[in-house]
Amino acid sequence: MILTIDIGGTNIKYGLCDASGNIQQKGEYPTLDTADKIVQSICDLPFEYTGIAISMPGILNEDHSSAFITGKLAFLSNYPLKERLEEIKGCKVTIENDGRCATWAELGFGNLIHSKNALVVVLGTYIGMGIVIDHKVYEGSHLLAGEYSDAHMDTEKTFKNTMATCFGKDGLERATGLTGKELFDHLDDERVYAGFNKYCQNLAWMLNNLQLLLDVDTILIGGGISAQPKLIDCIKENMKGLTQWFPTLEKPVIKACKFNNDANLLGALCYYKNNTENH
Repeated sequence: MILTIDIGGTNIKYGLCDASGNIQQKGEYPTLDTADKIVQSICDLPFEYTGIAISMPGILNEDHSSAFITGKLAFLSNYPLKERLEEIKGCKVTIENDGRCATWAELGFGNLIHSKNALVVVLGTYIGMGIVIDHKVYEGSHLLAGEYSDAHMDTEKTFKNTMATCFGKDGLERATGLTGKELFDHLDDERVYAGFNKYCQNLAWMLNNLQLLLDVDTILIGGGISAQPKLIDCIKENMKGLTQWFPTLEKPVIKACKFNNDANLLGALCYYKNNTENH
């Protein structure tokens, strides 16, 4: 059994998993305010396991042993988390970026099992992205591949022109005047639907541009709103509408991610398996 941990700014989730991705027990508790307290809380979980797989935010160092983190979890920045846990628990520990964990989950247990090249786009507070090339998660030369939230739409150097603002939570609310939770109960309102369709149209253009760059076979949409079939249908419809501009471009399969709430736990497990088996 592997203990999987998802360290977030508000809560720490945990799950006891078998090698097939079945979560036997899971739960969560509030994120503590020091690195040492977090380490102790993980060590205090009353399970028997042979390894620990961690998902956490931040830009990981080359050997995935620590991360540079800003914001609420800045106290964890460059903290030797892997080393401390291995020292205390005497077992193998792996750490992966939380943005890539959703991609690992789909690749190992979800909708990318049979995919060769793919994109995973997670629509949340910001926009997360994972890239799969030759059935492997692509990290890039400096472990920055997929950090798309900071990409700018034009040369104006303000946060309002970033992908995060355009396609994250704020972008959806600005387009429709409603939160993601409210939106899908009001799509019969002409004004709301027009804003929603414009959001999906812009998203389709962005995905189309990425398709020109990467030529993937599948694009998965994740995040809370991806559970709404109307979102996926609207994106697909707008992608079809771009055919006149790109008649020779092969359109990828577009569908929702299989996992949402447990994606980071399962992704951490998949990364662990990939980096410990036959090593």
